[in-house]
Amino acid sequence: MKYYIFVEKDGSVNGCGQCEQLTEGVKNIEVSVDVYNSFSEDSLRYVYSNGKIIPNPNYENDKQIFFIKERIDAIYKELDELDIKRIRAVCEDEVKDEKTGETWLDYYNSQVYDLRIELASLNAQL
Repeated sequence: MKYYIFVEKDGSVNGCGQCEQLTEGVKNIEVSVDVYNSFSEDSLRYVYSNGKIIPNPNYENDKQIFFIKERIDAIYKELDELDIKRIRAVCEDEVKDEKTGETWLDYYNSQVYDLRIELASLNAQL
């Protein structure tokens, strides 16, 4: 059985398979079963260079960047959800905590503030 890693015209790796991809412009690079299995588990481990699939020399850095970008996407989703809650809080204007007088809007704004600080920190790392 043959194992392939697929490479786009620009040199980016876009997947793997056990049969050749027939899409125009995609290179099918034959690899060993070990490389194929390792790539299947974590596609960041390998890159295309000089016509070959090689271990990614920047693997740790690329992996860290990947996780940072994933967290940034999650923060944007959380912010969207909080925006909906804040709109409702403005319209309903209810108190969340009678003892402190904190409103729901104050509560959601504090969550947004915390996420914005985390987002700025993550963007600074990129």
